[in-house]
Amino acid sequence: MGRIDSKEMKTVVVLAIEHTLLKIGKKTLEKVQEEMHQKYKCDISDCYEHPEYLSKILKDLFGDSHHEVVRDVNKYLDEFAYQKPIAEFLAKIK
Repeated sequence: MGRIDSKEMKTVVVLAIEHTLLKIGKKTLEKVQEEMHQKYKCDISDCYEHPEYLSKILKDLFGDSHHEVVRDVNKYLDEFAYQKPIAEFLAKIK
C-alpha cells in the first residue's frame, strides 16, 4: 500500500471518528462536536492534530466504555496504521 499525504491522513482520521460516532447515534456525534467546541474551541477535524482532546471527551462521555469507541476507530484506521502519524494518533486516543 502506498503512502498517503498529511491532508489525506487527516481526512481518513476525521471520517473514521465521524463514522464511529454516527454508528452509535447522531446525537452522540453532535454531543462530541458540542464538547469539542465548548472545551477546546475546535471541531472534530482538529482531532488529528490534537488527539488528546478526543480522548478526554470520550473518557468524559463514555467512562470505561470509551475503549469500545477507540477500538472501533482503530478498526477503520487499521489499514493505515503503518503510517507513523496515524499510529501516533491511535496511541494517543487510547
